[in-house]
Amino acid sequence: MEVVKPVGFPARYVAVGAVSMMAVALAWLIYNWPVTVQYFPTYAVTYSKGLGQSFELEVVNETGHPVHFCASMYGWLPNGSFAEIGKGCGVGRKNFDPKPLRQYAETWRGYKGVEPGVIILLTYLNGTKPDGKPALARTAKSFTIQPERVAGGENVKATIKVKAKPPKEDNKPSEQANTKFGPSLQSWPPESIPEYCYQNSQANEVYCYEWGLDTVYYSVLDTKVPTVAARIEWTSDASYIDKIDLFFLIDATSSTAMYFSAGAAISYGSTASGSASYSADIYTIVLSNTRLKNDTDSAGIKSFEPRGQPGVYVVGFYGDVALVRYKEYVVIYPYLFSKPTGYVADVYLVRPSAARMQRNVIALFQDVDPDPTDNYGYSQIFNILSSYWSANYKWDDKEIAVNSYTVINEVQGAPELSIGIPLAQYPSGVSPLLTAAIGFSASTQSSASIVALVRLLAYLRESYRDVLDIIGWYYYPDTKFKFNNKDYRIPSIFMDLYAWPQNAR
Repeated sequence: MEVVKPVGFPARYVAVGAVSMMAVALAWLIYNWPVTVQYFPTYAVTYSKGLGQSFELEVVNETGHPVHFCASMYGWLPNGSFAEIGKGCGVGRKNFDPKPLRQYAETWRGYKGVEPGVIILLTYLNGTKPDGKPALARTAKSFTIQPERVAGGENVKATIKVKAKPPKEDNKPSEQANTKFGPSLQSWPPESIPEYCYQNSQANEVYCYEWGLDTVYYSVLDTKVPTVAARIEWTSDASYIDKIDLFFLIDATSSTAMYFSAGAAISYGSTASGSASYSADIYTIVLSNTRLKNDTDSAGIKSFEPRGQPGVYVVGFYGDVALVRYKEYVVIYPYLFSKPTGYVADVYLVRPSAARMQRNVIALFQDVDPDPTDNYGYSQIFNILSSYWSANYKWDDKEIAVNSYTVINEVQGAPELSIGIPLAQYPSGVSPLLTAAIGFSASTQSSASIVALVRLLAYLRESYRDVLDIIGWYYYPDTKFKFNNKDYRIPSIFMDLYAWPQNAR
């Protein structure tokens, strides 16, 4: 291409101008170059810069096939309240107003190395029923955001993977598929109907699904969150057991992602039941490269000595806790009629205290509940676990030891869900199997990379070791939680301790 130079315009300026244009083009390319952040296989977040700000949610199945979905998104604010981030339906992807997400990010600005989660409640198409109607599935997912990027105006694209079958109609011409699973190419449905909801072509009705916040059972800030505990119910056992060591480590100073995973129970009806589906694919907080580190040794938390006194012995951290219920609604067009579907989602969220995290502090505590049978406080937790959870036992003539890292295999769990945290309060209608978890990226598994660990050791008095054994029962929910699109049990280190005669083995 020939460059025509204006009369009197020196050649060197043309060269300088060309270089400047190239520099501007290169700068623009770098300015828009996307950066993808991915800790787990089930989600990825891509950031890019540009004019204005956009926010896109993409939902695909495990093979990358677009999924028909309706999503409702919420954020858990540092002050303990919940903010709606967006609702809408799409096929594979949906653009949302970025303002609520940006405002959510603003509240977390200044928390170095802390990525807060966005809760996503999904109703999506999971294949087709034999009668040709869409088969719907419900699940709870999430992604995390980097507050500085989002609050700074960068574009956000969050990609979520779900376990879903494509509809049979996807193999047919698009016009035929759209008559059941999206807007018609003809006059139906009207343009005012939200895009890509589920259509009943026979009745000329369109169904759009959304999850609304229904009940906040409790939201408590900077409270004691028990992480590992032992109970001795009887005075005789407390006399035979010499010492109990409870150890807890939490370390978010490395590049390995440590995270706090919420638990969700989705069930049909007003009360949770055994038919509920459980999910742990909800990240309340992801921590990495921070100053947040603590353990019971450095915190000066010592061993417990029962000395003949029964009780519940507890170690944990100061955190924020919330239990909320969402209800699913269906909006029927063109009548604009909304009604509950009967599905509810109970979500149990735990994180380190936001107020302390802002000061780069994770604070630990130790407690003793002197009445292990009054069904109040820590003893209530044990009563629920012993009634509804499954149990494994440890048995020895001297001492027993159990830790979160080794219990994973015993309960068919996953390293990413290494520490289970049961509910401290169980409101009526909420599943007693619900639990949250602490975990870390399993891609760098080794003893050197463990960033979240609990351990319990209990010792029998030496003078009784020839005639007695020490027995410990630790509890875990027998139900399996969906995590990374697979099902796992979540281990916990809550143990009942006894001393039995050796001939009772």
